[in-house]
Amino acid sequence: MHRVQGEFIKRTIQDWLVPEVLPRRWWPPAVGLLYIVTIACLGGLRWDHVMIGSLGLLDLYNTRTRAFLRTFLPFMLTGVVFDSMRYYYWPGIAGRIHVAAPYILDRAWFGVAGQTWNEYFAVHHWVVADLAAGFAYLTFVGEYLGLAMLLFFRGHLAPAATFARCFFVVNVMGFVTYFLYPAAPPWYVARYGFGPAVAHITPSPAAAHRFDELLGTHFFDDVYGHGIDVFGAIPSLHCAYPLIAAVLAFATPQLRWARWPAVAFSALMWFSAVYLQHHYVIDVVLGILYGAVAVVAVKAWERRRS
Repeated sequence: MHRVQGEFIKRTIQDWLVPEVLPRRWWPPAVGLLYIVTIACLGGLRWDHVMIGSLGLLDLYNTRTRAFLRTFLPFMLTGVVFDSMRYYYWPGIAGRIHVAAPYILDRAWFGVAGQTWNEYFAVHHWVVADLAAGFAYLTFVGEYLGLAMLLFFRGHLAPAATFARCFFVVNVMGFVTYFLYPAAPPWYVARYGFGPAVAHITPSPAAAHRFDELLGTHFFDDVYGHGIDVFGAIPSLHCAYPLIAAVLAFATPQLRWARWPAVAFSALMWFSAVYLQHHYVIDVVLGILYGAVAVVAVKAWERRRS
């Protein structure tokens, strides 16, 4: 048994590390280099930009790395699109930020005792909930990406590609909405009130700082200190990702074991988005709707393509 496992591991390492003679396509590394040069010219070039641009070289190395690049390209493009918003986000939403309307609508539709659930949780919160919600917010992308990676490395490339395409589609839908209807999150209203929107501020970890205080960490301060979309409360993509993961788990036989854990994680994420003051209930509902639409759209495109 150990000998068989050893041979398997050895072959797997060889599959990834040994170069192959492939039909050369120079456009993937050329596009990656162009991306690096473009960011350098615009300003703000970082090591992660260089890393993303260098991923085009995977297309030249061997069959496995080429398949990885092709499968996970939508994830990479999502990061590129999100990062690019720092160049045009604030000019694009200037003078059109909705502060009071989302609050009033959420309180009218989903309020409790004349207040939003965010206001209720601002007064009523618990250590166990702080830890659970913080954990969900730290791992929601990891859960999604982890399932896609697991499928890929087990040789199930088609469902892994579906995960990647859904991720890209739902993010593009969300990013477009951020510009069409920029909306202030609950933590902003609690801090700045309903007056004219304060521009060029960084996102806040809001109630997630309680997680860091409990564990003596700085996870959320570091993450939100580099954020861009302060007024991207609608829809909640935090809630869209776990919904898509759960739906695709039920649609993928290889993820049968992950189905109900994915459903439980989705429910935790939906609670956490409101509990941590990052989203109204209406944002969560729209995030779920966006996730469902992304899955339907991608599945329809894949059926038509096949």
